[in-house]
Order: sequence, then C-alpha cells, then structure tokens
Amino acid sequence: MSKGRSVMKELEVFIVFLAFSWLLINLLYKVYLRRYKSISIKYGVLFMWRRSSSVKPGKIISKIYPLWIALYIIALGLTIYTVILAIYVKFVYKTPAAVILIPGISVTGIDLLFMLTAIFISVLAHEYMHAKVATSRNIKMKGFGILVALLIPLAFIELDEESFESTSKFNKIVVLAAGVAANMFLYLIAMLVIYNLTQNVGLLVISVSRGSLAEEYGIRPYDIILAVNGTELKSISILRDFMSIHENTVLKFTVWRFGSGYKEIAVFKPANITILGISATIAPRLEAASILTPLITLHLITFITWLYIVNFSLALINSMPLYITDGGKIANIVLGEKGGKIANILGITLLALLLASSRIS
Repeated sequence: MSKGRSVMKELEVFIVFLAFSWLLINLLYKVYLRRYKSISIKYGVLFMWRRSSSVKPGKIISKIYPLWIALYIIALGLTIYTVILAIYVKFVYKTPAAVILIPGISVTGIDLLFMLTAIFISVLAHEYMHAKVATSRNIKMKGFGILVALLIPLAFIELDEESFESTSKFNKIVVLAAGVAANMFLYLIAMLVIYNLTQNVGLLVISVSRGSLAEEYGIRPYDIILAVNGTELKSISILRDFMSIHENTVLKFTVWRFGSGYKEIAVFKPANITILGISATIAPRLEAASILTPLITLHLITFITWLYIVNFSLALINSMPLYITDGGKIANIVLGEKGGKIANILGITLLALLLASSRIS
C-alpha cells in the first residue's frame, strides 16, 4: 500500500471514529446529561460545561501588572520577528518556514494525546489569568466553563460586560495582556525544562529495523549513541558521514544503555551499506534517563515540547492585532477606533503572510 493510500485510510478510520464518538455523546446528552443546566451541546459537535462562579482576587497578581504588559510586548515583538523570518525563509530559500498541524490527521497516536492535553492546559492558563487579573482589579466575573469543539478541548471565562466597560483603559489593557502573558510564561518555562532535560551530544534510538546492521550488532531501542570512533554525535549528519564511507570499515559506537551503563559496540560496515537501520531523536540527559528510564524521559520531553509549541502559537496569534484577539482589543483601546482598524488590517496582513509562508502537514 502506498503512503498516500495509507494516510487516506487512517483519515477515514479517524473520521468514522470521531463521528461515532459524537453520536454516542449526543445520545448520552439526550438520555441523561440534558437534565443538568450547566451542560449543553451545540450543533452536535460542541460540548459545553459552564459554572456561574468567580475567581478570588490575588494581591500579588495585582501588584506585578508590569510583568503582564512586558510579556505581552515581548510576545508582539516575537510575532513580528517570526513573520519576517518566515517570509525571508520562504522567498529566499524557497521552502516553507512553518508547518500547520491538524489534530487527528497530521498528529496521531500518543502525540495527539500530548497535543490535546497541552492545548487544554495552555488555554486554561490563558483564561484563568484573564479572570485572576480581572477580579484583582475589581472587575466582576459571571462564570467560567470548559468546552470541547469537535476534538479540541478549550476553556472560557465570562466577565461582567458592564463592569469591564466601566473600568479604566489601563485596567482593560492589563486584563487583556494577562492571557498572552500566561502563554509566554509557560512557553519560557517549557523552553527551560527542555534545555535541562536534553543534551547536545548523542542520539536516542527509537526503533531498530529488522535485518539492519544495528540489529545484527546489538544496538537496541532506547540506547543512547554518544560517539562513533571517538567523535561525539552532535548531530545526525555526523552519523550519516560515517555511514557514507565507501569502503569496508569497522565503526566503534559508544553507547549508553539503561541498567548497564556505557558500552563499546563494534560494527563492521561493508562498503555497499550506508544505513545503520535506526530511527533516532535528540538524546535526553543521562542523569534524567538513568532515573526515569529513557522511554519515560522521551515522553516527558515530547509533552513539554508540545507545551512549548502550543503556548508559542497561542501567544503569537493572540498578540496579533486581529479583530477577535486580545491584541486586536488592545489596539482598539490604545489607538482608538480608527487606529484600531488600521492595526487590525496590519494584523490580518501579518497573519496572511505567515500562512503564505507555511505548509499544511
């Protein structure tokens, strides 16, 4: 079966599963859940749970408002830089600078679970910070809720419109900036965690192909290959260079294996074989892998990476001056109605340029 047919088959299975799941959810709602006023289903694919409640104000949250504004400004600057860089890469190197991922289609399996969890945590943090800053600045709150839109888990808050409109422009800006600031904060934390969980030397073996040199000479999944012939593996290209030697040779692999430590594995590489037969990724720090095991460390790094990607994306989109985003509302408050419209047009242009420099995976 060709790769294209395989992808289409997986897509068909996913669509059938999703449709069947929503059919069951709708039946459950009609039979049992509709008695609860806090639960509702809209359009058959939008599940909503809402609660009339508020968030307690926080003294510290109220005092460090300059941090929220500073993080918003950093996010806006990062957005402009990202768009300019994406355009440059697209038109100079003729290659897409960004990839648009579609949950359930281009992201499946455990990665889909990690992605959806990261989305929910990130959106929840975004909305919670809106609510926390609002109540800390004496803006009333009607309630909050959680919803699932087809597949994506989301969250929302409801501020009292009269209370929000009657507050000062400065308070409005702080409340709106706080959501983007929350995503920037999580983005920076995720970046720091990834840096401390990974190392720039070595490759973590994910799988070993049957009949390959790696299998023949005893390289196993979740081994960490640190060096070849004494040369540290700082990138996959170094391994490719050794495997591209066009003569019979012996390659000595320095490997770290969970439970047994360092090993030297000698591999006889014939001149006509240029593939070791592994799939690999960036290596985790040995200290973390020795405590958590390489597999758990890999999953942890993957999840934190999704938090990094999702929060960067949310900060980028929400900082843009678009009509429906926090950035668009801030532009209207700061620049007035006419200035806000101009800013929103610029925001739409930035988004269009970013999309034009991307590809759908």
